[in-house]
Amino acid sequence: MSAESMSSESGRARAWGERDPHLPPRRAVVVVASTRAAAGTYQDTAGPAGVEALRRAGIECPEPVVVADGEPLRRQLHRLLRELPERQRPDLVVTSGGTGMMADDRTPEITAELLDMQLPGLVHALWSEGLQHVRTAVLSRGLAGVSGRTLVVNLPGSRGGVKDGMAVIIPLLEHILHQLEGDREAGHTRPQGGFQPSGQQGDHPADLAPSTIVDCRVSDQPLDPAGLRAAVAASTVGAVVGFSGIVRDHDGGRGVVSLDYTGHPQAADALRGACREIAETHPGLRIAAAHRIGHLTVGETAMEVAVGASHRKIAFQACDELVDLIKARVPIWKEQHLGDGGKQWVNL
Repeated sequence: MSAESMSSESGRARAWGERDPHLPPRRAVVVVASTRAAAGTYQDTAGPAGVEALRRAGIECPEPVVVADGEPLRRQLHRLLRELPERQRPDLVVTSGGTGMMADDRTPEITAELLDMQLPGLVHALWSEGLQHVRTAVLSRGLAGVSGRTLVVNLPGSRGGVKDGMAVIIPLLEHILHQLEGDREAGHTRPQGGFQPSGQQGDHPADLAPSTIVDCRVSDQPLDPAGLRAAVAASTVGAVVGFSGIVRDHDGGRGVVSLDYTGHPQAADALRGACREIAETHPGLRIAAAHRIGHLTVGETAMEVAVGASHRKIAFQACDELVDLIKARVPIWKEQHLGDGGKQWVNL
C-alpha cells in the first residue's frame, strides 16, 4: 500500500532559513567523544556522517575531531568556544558520543559548563526525530544551547543518531544564527524583489492561527480523495498536499489479491489524536484524514490524508509527518489474501 498523489503551489524564491548566497558559508566543527576511537581501537562512523550532512547543506566543515571522553573533550570544546578569537569560532559545534549513562559519558556535563543558555525545545525535537526510528532515542542526555554566537548540540555516538540530529539542526541553523547575530526579524521578513518565502508559514494571521481538523474518520465506505482535498482548501490556502494509500497487487515478492482491514474500537480516537498532534505542532494548517476498514481489492484506497497550508513545504512536511503518525499509532491491522491462496497478517 503505497501510492502518492500530491499537488502544491508553484513559484521560485529563496526559502525561509536559507543562507544568502552572497555571504560566506557557515562554518561547523564535529567533535567525536570516544575513548576507543581516540585510541584507534574503534572505527567511528558517526562523525563522518555528520560532516557529510553539513557539507551537503553548503556548510564548511573539516574532518571530525576525535578525542577521548572526559578531560580531552573539555579541552577541545574550551578551545573552540573560549580560546579562539570570536571571529574564528565556528557557527556550529556538534558533539557525537558521551550522552548515555555509562560512567565516562560526561559530554552533557562538560557542555553545560560552556553554555550561556540552553535550548530545551531543540532537544525535544531531536528526541522526536530519533523516536521515529528507535525507542532508545529518549535515553540520550544530550544538551543543545548557545555559547556566545555558536550553536552547540550534543548528539548520540551512533551514525543513525547523528543523521537524525542533522535533519533537525540544519533546517533551523540559519534562523538560530540570525537571532544570535541580532536579526530580530529572522524567519519573518520577505526577501527583496517581492517574492514570498517558499517554504514555511509567514506572519499573516492565518499562518499563526491554530490549525483546524476539518475531517477525521475511520470508515467502512469507499474514501473520496478529491473530497478530502477540497475540504482542506480555503482562500488562505496556497498549497494542498494529499497522500493516497492504495492497495497494491504484491507484498514481499508474493501476489496480493485483496485485503481485510480490522480496526480497534479506539482506532478513530487514535486517528484524531495523530491529527491533533500535527495541528498542535504546526499552526495555520487545515487537516483531513480518513482510513478505510473492511474488505478492499487491489486499486482501492485504504488511507487518505490531505493538508492545506499557505506554502508548499510546510504542507508537504505536515502531510508526511501525519502519514507516519497514522501508520505508527492507529490500531488498524490488515490481513492479506495472497494469490497462492494463503493469508498473511500485517502490522500486528
